[in-house]
Amino acid sequence: MRQKAIWATVVLAIVAISFCASAAEEGWISLFNGKDLTGWQNARDAKAENKWKAEDGTLTNVATGHDGNDIATVDKFKDFDLKIEYKTVKAGNSGVYLRGRVELQVLDSAGKNPPGKGDDGAVYDQFPPKVNAAKPAGEWNTLEVSYVGDTLTAKLNGQVIHDKQKITSVTGGALPGGVDEAGPLMLQGNHGKVWYRNIMIKPLDKK
Repeated sequence: MRQKAIWATVVLAIVAISFCASAAEEGWISLFNGKDLTGWQNARDAKAENKWKAEDGTLTNVATGHDGNDIATVDKFKDFDLKIEYKTVKAGNSGVYLRGRVELQVLDSAGKNPPGKGDDGAVYDQFPPKVNAAKPAGEWNTLEVSYVGDTLTAKLNGQVIHDKQKITSVTGGALPGGVDEAGPLMLQGNHGKVWYRNIMIKPLDKK
């Protein structure tokens, strides 16, 4: 039995390595190593304390509310494909800021229909998601985004929530700069408790 367990572990390791190699060949970059905050910093002040941590392969905010902070990648991106998974606590509230300026809302609003401009998957305060594809609090959601120029397409848990949506302005809480400028991936951490994992980005050449 022990030998079978060892072989099973070896097989899983080989599969994981193969997957990572395949992703790298396709141009995907992992933004979170699952172990520490390498490549991330306090979004508002790079020299300030970063109240996030790596926990069981996830990126999570240690402090919330006024004691928390937003976190951002050191690197900046303009045109890209993005894959990211997240989950929240009940009544949880966060956001994924593309280029540090356009927020895709993360909110415990599963089951609300029709979803509004402040619900899960919305371009905050601008465009509601086409469908409410959010899972209940405590369950992992998978967000897939393509953002090229001023055009945004996104899927949440396999369902299209934005289809070639034109983005012309930044959303609340944005970092300084224009909507069409390269910026970091920023995750909101000063509202509710949230976890992120499997954060992958594929930079795209401007066409």
